[in-house]
Amino acid sequence: MIYLDFYTIGDLPKGGFDEIRYELLKPINPYIKLEHRILKTADDIESRISSNSYLIVLDELGQTMNSHEFASRLKTIEDKGQHITVILGGAKGLSDNIKKKADLRLSLSPMTTTHNLAHLFFLEQLYRACTINHGKEYHY
Repeated sequence: MIYLDFYTIGDLPKGGFDEIRYELLKPINPYIKLEHRILKTADDIESRISSNSYLIVLDELGQTMNSHEFASRLKTIEDKGQHITVILGGAKGLSDNIKKKADLRLSLSPMTTTHNLAHLFFLEQLYRACTINHGKEYHY
């Protein structure tokens, strides 16, 4: 089982986005113990990051991966028994200091998108990676 803290700077998706978010979280539960924390600003994010956690920062300038590569990375982290912390920055992004601490700076797309879409896209990829790693028929 993967243990993951997902920090979102800013607000949660609203309206139809919230419904989609809820539907994405349900199938993730068997694979991941996910704690979602919402912070209004990134001011105190550094104090919340555990030093022994594998830190993934979602960053438009980060490394790109396909779904299988991301699944493989998650499997490696899970096999090591590491806790995972993921940070989705707000409209102003994250400080260079946080980015430097990241074990993985992950780009969801080379294109810029809204906070709501990035949030949902990450959750969907998280679920997709779990189904790949557990041999479920979701990813084709």
